[in-house]
Amino acid sequence: MLKKLKLKRQIKACQKEIDFLEKKRARSQAALVEALLTHAEPDDRDVDYFNGYTARINETRTRKQKLESELKSK
Repeated sequence: MLKKLKLKRQIKACQKEIDFLEKKRARSQAALVEALLTHAEPDDRDVDYFNGYTARINETRTRKQKLESELKSK
Protein backbone atom coordinates (compact mmCIF):
# COMPACT_ATOMS: atom_id res chain seq x y z
CA MET A 1 0.00 0.00 0.00
CA LEU A 2 2.79 2.40 0.86
CA LYS A 3 4.48 1.66 -2.47
CA LYS A 4 1.28 2.58 -4.33
CA LEU A 5 1.04 5.90 -2.51
CA LYS A 6 4.64 6.68 -3.31
CA LEU A 7 4.08 5.89 -6.98
CA LYS A 8 0.95 8.08 -7.07
CA ARG A 9 2.91 10.97 -5.56
CA GLN A 10 5.68 10.54 -8.10
CA ILE A 11 3.15 10.48 -10.95
CA LYS A 12 1.54 13.66 -9.63
CA ALA A 13 4.96 15.32 -9.36
CA CYS A 14 5.77 14.35 -12.95
CA GLN A 15 2.50 15.87 -14.15
CA LYS A 16 3.25 19.12 -12.28
CA GLU A 17 6.69 19.23 -13.83
CA ILE A 18 5.23 18.66 -17.30
CA ASP A 19 2.75 21.49 -16.80
CA PHE A 20 5.52 23.80 -15.61
CA LEU A 21 7.79 22.95 -18.54
CA GLU A 22 4.98 23.40 -21.05
CA LYS A 23 4.32 26.89 -19.70
CA LYS A 24 7.99 27.76 -20.03
CA ARG A 25 8.08 26.37 -23.58
CA ALA A 26 5.06 28.43 -24.66
CA ARG A 27 7.12 31.63 -25.03
CA SER A 28 9.41 30.18 -27.65
CA GLN A 29 6.54 28.34 -29.29
CA ALA A 30 4.71 31.63 -29.79
CA ALA A 31 7.83 33.16 -31.33
CA LEU A 32 8.19 30.19 -33.70
CA VAL A 33 4.56 30.40 -34.79
CA GLU A 34 4.91 34.13 -35.38
CA ALA A 35 7.98 33.52 -37.53
CA LEU A 36 6.09 30.93 -39.57
CA LEU A 37 3.12 33.23 -40.07
CA THR A 38 5.28 36.15 -41.18
CA HIS A 39 7.48 33.92 -43.35
CA ALA A 40 10.53 35.02 -41.38
CA GLU A 41 13.50 33.01 -40.18
CA PRO A 42 12.98 32.01 -36.50
CA ASP A 43 15.60 33.09 -34.00
CA ASP A 44 18.06 30.28 -33.21
CA ARG A 45 17.71 30.95 -29.50
CA ASP A 46 13.95 30.38 -29.68
CA VAL A 47 14.46 27.15 -31.62
CA ASP A 48 17.05 25.90 -29.10
CA TYR A 49 14.86 26.92 -26.17
CA PHE A 50 11.85 25.12 -27.68
CA ASN A 51 13.82 21.97 -28.50
CA GLY A 52 15.41 21.87 -25.05
CA TYR A 53 12.11 22.11 -23.22
CA THR A 54 10.46 19.65 -25.59
CA ALA A 55 13.17 17.10 -24.83
CA ARG A 56 12.73 17.60 -21.08
CA ILE A 57 8.95 17.24 -21.42
CA ASN A 58 9.33 14.01 -23.39
CA GLU A 59 11.73 12.59 -20.78
CA THR A 60 9.32 13.45 -17.98
CA ARG A 61 6.39 11.92 -19.88
CA THR A 62 8.37 8.73 -20.41
CA ARG A 63 9.21 8.59 -16.69
CA LYS A 64 5.53 9.20 -15.84
CA GLN A 65 4.40 6.40 -18.18
CA LYS A 66 6.83 3.97 -16.56
CA LEU A 67 5.53 4.90 -13.12
CA GLU A 68 1.93 4.47 -14.26
CA SER A 69 2.62 1.05 -15.73
CA GLU A 70 4.40 0.05 -12.51
CA LEU A 71 1.39 1.23 -10.52
CA LYS A 72 -0.99 -0.81 -12.68
CA SER A 73 1.09 -3.92 -12.20
CA LYS A 74 0.88 -3.64 -8.39
